[in-house]
Amino acid sequence: MQTVKSVRYKKSIATLMLSLALTACTGTNAPLGSLFSAKKPTTTIPTATNQQRATALNEVAVKLEQQKASLQKENHSQQQVLSTAAIRNSNAAKQLTKKRASLLVKKPAVPSAEIVLAKLTPAGPIVQPKERATPTIEPNPSIEPIISGSGPLGRFHAKLKAIEEGKRKKPLTILHIGDSHVASDSFSRGIRNELQSRYGHAGRGMVLPASAFKYGVADQVRLSSSGNWRPKTALRSKSGPFGISGVNLTSRSSKSSMTMTSQKGFDWAEVTVLSGPSQGRVTMKVGAVSKKFNAWSKTKGSKTFRLDAKGNRLEVRPGGGAQTTVLSWGGGKNRPGVRYVNFGLIGATVDITRRFDKRLVANDIKRLDPDLIVYGYGTNEGFKDNLNIRKYKAYANSFMEQMRTSAPNADMVFIGAASGLRKRGKRTCGSWAVPPKLAPVRKAVREIAAKQNGAYWDWSAAMGGKCGINTWASQKLASRDRVHLTNAGYRKSASAFVEWLTAPAQSNVAVASK
Repeated sequence: MQTVKSVRYKKSIATLMLSLALTACTGTNAPLGSLFSAKKPTTTIPTATNQQRATALNEVAVKLEQQKASLQKENHSQQQVLSTAAIRNSNAAKQLTKKRASLLVKKPAVPSAEIVLAKLTPAGPIVQPKERATPTIEPNPSIEPIISGSGPLGRFHAKLKAIEEGKRKKPLTILHIGDSHVASDSFSRGIRNELQSRYGHAGRGMVLPASAFKYGVADQVRLSSSGNWRPKTALRSKSGPFGISGVNLTSRSSKSSMTMTSQKGFDWAEVTVLSGPSQGRVTMKVGAVSKKFNAWSKTKGSKTFRLDAKGNRLEVRPGGGAQTTVLSWGGGKNRPGVRYVNFGLIGATVDITRRFDKRLVANDIKRLDPDLIVYGYGTNEGFKDNLNIRKYKAYANSFMEQMRTSAPNADMVFIGAASGLRKRGKRTCGSWAVPPKLAPVRKAVREIAAKQNGAYWDWSAAMGGKCGINTWASQKLASRDRVHLTNAGYRKSASAFVEWLTAPAQSNVAVASK
């Protein structure tokens, strides 16, 4: 299809050619229209010679070519402008279509965490507190200045110093995760006691639910349950869902209950439960204060409910409507000091955390807002002869990277596995053999610590090296299985760890000499 511009162009060429030709033949510059007028000119037009006609025609041809070239150039330029404008309009239309399509897409709901607080009226008759909710995905608010320090434990040491100088007003929270040494609170118990005796007792903090699994222990509290609770652990179940505790307990009956009795009391109590369409109400009771909370929500996630009530006994029971699934619970004190939280599973490796729900773990970690995270996996990995060290290292590093993301205020400590022996294999420690993967696992953990800018403590070296547990067994510091320690052995290890942890500058080991 011809454009208006091209039609005008052709008409201009035709008119020009006719005008110039007539001029050459007649020898006059009269307008083209006058040549075809009804009146004839009154003057006589001289006749041109052949030479003059040829010269004029040549001049016409030259002028015609020049005019043609000029008009072609102008026409080409106009077409380029139109083509560019058409492309821009097409691109703008495509972008508008994409934007409209994106606005029509409905984004899926993201599972969330929630904390609901209930306060006790200090005087007069007991008034049931109002329910208040804030997201647990935000760290605990603090009015204290940001504390920094040099080295892998610089911030942690600065916080300890602030407690000693009376400048820190809130607790210092430590989270210790790992295997049976942690699950039974055997090793972590001694660390907690020593740190709290030095820097103050800020409460027990979060613990695993009552009757979650055999040998699951939380020091400083007594846990019990009654009724129909269904326990799950990440060690035996893949379905979960599990938070950082790796366990959950579920019941529908309002006659079911679990009780936590604290040796040193608390200023507040909390319980973290699953939330979602299948979850119902949960009742918390501290002394004479009882409050019912609702865990139902449209999307799956977790909620943390809190009672600001002083006491030493917390009771939790399903409140009706649907099931109640408890992930963790605990209590604390509103004062500076140390709060040492331990979560572990018997026989666990770090691979067990693959079964944890990442969203629930992030909610738990951000709610705890730890100042130090202690990595305590490695013993069970070291007893697996077919362990792929490269894969172990890669996953353990990625898991701790997730922890760091959820706890930006925390320093990290990585513990190399304790000395351990077994009967099977080449016997290099008396009648006992060293598992071949123990040393490579320690090396991998040390490399992860360096990558995460964390500190590394070699538990085996503190015990005297690869055969150290044999010596400890002879001193009744280690059990007959040459894997676990006695209470005295765990206390000795805890003292060595605390001595190393609180020193201004750390080496890889502090020898257990006490």
